Amino acid sequence: MANSVKERIYKFDNIKFLSIILVVVGHVIEPYVDKSDMFKSLFIFIYSFHMPLFVFISGLFQKRFSDTNKLKIHKVAYFVTLGFLLKFINATSKYIAGKDFSLNFFGGSSIDWFMFVMAMFMITAYVLRKLHPAFVLSLTFVIGCTCGYFSAIDDTLYLSRFLVYLPIYLLGYYMTPELLIKIEKNYVVKIISGLSMLCFFILSFRNLTLVYKLRKLFTGKNPFDSVPIDGCGFEHRLLCYGISILLCMAVFCFIPNIRIPILSNMGANTLAVYFWHMPILNLLRAGGLFAFFIALGDPLYKIVFLMFGVLFAFILSFNIFMAPLKLLSKGINKLKPHWCYVLIFSPFVIGLLTMYKELPGYISYLFSKIKNIFA
Repeated sequence: MANSVKERIYKFDNIKFLSIILVVVGHVIEPYVDKSDMFKSLFIFIYSFHMPLFVFISGLFQKRFSDTNKLKIHKVAYFVTLGFLLKFINATSKYIAGKDFSLNFFGGSSIDWFMFVMAMFMITAYVLRKLHPAFVLSLTFVIGCTCGYFSAIDDTLYLSRFLVYLPIYLLGYYMTPELLIKIEKNYVVKIISGLSMLCFFILSFRNLTLVYKLRKLFTGKNPFDSVPIDGCGFEHRLLCYGISILLCMAVFCFIPNIRIPILSNMGANTLAVYFWHMPILNLLRAGGLFAFFIALGDPLYKIVFLMFGVLFAFILSFNIFMAPLKLLSKGINKLKPHWCYVLIFSPFVIGLLTMYKELPGYISYLFSKIKNIFA
């Protein structure tokens, strides 16, 4: 038993480190996809499964809620606090880079969405804890496939991403690492998922025009009417779910169950990599690093971009970058529960106060969105 536990830890640490490398590489090349079909192909391939993989792993290691294992409000407060800190740090890095300082307290398209959605996932899993998993998964997949019909469901309060990624999180939440390892050892699963990944990888490069139309669906934040596919709807979202799940399964099947020196340990610090990489990238772009890379010429600059993304993720996974986040977590864990609620809600109150002049219009905007959802 001890050996299987060790293998399981190594396997999932390796997967977590691979997933965060894909996140960083995706964000490194994203501003330049229009300059290179290779970047565009690699980008859509990465985006088809890297965030579902991250979300699934998060659900997989969320301890199942019960009457004895209650929702830990400290963990919710931690993610919300991280989200607002990341908003501020990211906005500051953009300001230093020469852009206007702008904070959107109620949504936005930056990477902080993951922190808020994680808090929402935990609360939702706790609220639904007494319902049968089959019912919950069926319901949330249907909601995820239909929410795109409502243009009012977008990145406001991260509602679209929450609804789209919720079934993926719950799929991991209801599964156990032991069951997943048992499934991925099945040769039929290995063959189907492996061939699916190979086919989609080839398709991403050989038929880019077709596959790239799915980009806005894979992000999870866009309603169907903004996707460049005629008649985009339920079946297209279902297709994306299928692609993401098969490709995630391929990762589970083929990532080794062995300890990889240094790299396996880095898998424990993926949250730090996620937190710090975008603000630093903003500064590096403003400093001209990527312009220097591009000046190296094609195809050398493409190779350098990819190597930099991997190296950058590796460096940010050092313990020194995780230390501030651990310190914050320890501080929040020492708080009494009512102070956690203050941490959760006070930024939203501050957000309302900073936009007091626009508040009547914003409230009207929110009500119109709610009205449109139920109209």
